[in-house]
Order: sequence, then structure tokens, then C-alpha cells
Amino acid sequence: MKIDLLVKVSVINEIDEKDKLIGVSNLLVDDELVELAFKHTRDKVWFTDKRLIAMDVQGFTGSKKEFRSFPYSKISSFSVETAGTFDGDSDFKIWISGIGVFEIKFHRRLDIKKIGKYLSNKIL
Repeated sequence: MKIDLLVKVSVINEIDEKDKLIGVSNLLVDDELVELAFKHTRDKVWFTDKRLIAMDVQGFTGSKKEFRSFPYSKISSFSVETAGTFDGDSDFKIWISGIGVFEIKFHRRLDIKKIGKYLSNKIL
């Protein structure tokens, strides 16, 4: 089955508590809290108490940034594929109703099951 990917990002580190708001604070609504945050060299993904936000940094200088916001109420399903012996990344696919599939590749050292449980609590 072919999956029509809306966007694909890769993250390798969890963002420290003190740095979770960097890059996203101006997009948050009143009383919205960042609960989990992950980054790669330039791209970032935030899980707030209301939605998932992805920042895709584009271009050579990185001055162009695209932000995508996915409310948890629009997530219809997700899949988790853990890292294998020769594959260093875990794959996390999220189906957004009426939009498409959002994929996040998590480095094997990140706890993909924790993220799956977190998202389950948000959408079930």
C-alpha cells in the first residue's frame, strides 16, 4: 500500500526543559503547554497539550521555516516501528484526517514507546 506522505522529519535528541519554547513560543495559544520536544540539527517537533507542531527549516541559510500544526482531534491513527539491528531509526507515522500522513524518524536512543503512549493518551 502506497502512503502519501505529507511531511517527513527526522529527530535525534529530546530538547531540554529550559529550551522547549525556543522557536515555537509565538505560535502557542493562551495556556498551551509544550510537553515533549525533539530536534535534529535544524528541524524540530513539539508535542503540546493541544497539538503537534513541526518546524521544517529550508534553504541553505535556514532563514525560511515552514511550521505545520496538527490538532490531536484530527489524528485518526498512528503506527510505531522500532529500530532494528541495521536500521538506526524508529519510524512513527501519524495519519491526519483529510490531510495525509506525517512521519517522524526518531533516533534509536529515543524512547519511541514513551512517545506512542503519550500520543495514545491524547487521541483515545
